[in-house]
Amino acid sequence: MNKCVSSNRIIMLAGVAALSTVLFAFDTASLGLCAAFLTTGSFSLQVFDILKTRETKAISTKMYLVFISGLLLWLTYGLKSGDTPLIMANGITLLLASAVMVLKWSNERA
Repeated sequence: MNKCVSSNRIIMLAGVAALSTVLFAFDTASLGLCAAFLTTGSFSLQVFDILKTRETKAISTKMYLVFISGLLLWLTYGLKSGDTPLIMANGITLLLASAVMVLKWSNERA
């Protein structure tokens, strides 16, 4: 079992090293847009899951409210600094996280 774990770790580290090398080839804006796509995409999966299952009990209202506040601050920072990837990522994620909260609150009232 230890050999299997060691092999998996080596493969994972090699993959991370290869990915890191590829990422350094991107310019800063492209790297930011890729990061924005992945992080924002993860929230769209959450929204689709809630719409499909209508299950929101496990979602922490306090955590989402703090998270939404942080997104609003990052969006404001991005707007003030003119950072397009930051604006896009945080603007869209803010909408998706807000949608999660609206769905949670509407499910709790039903």
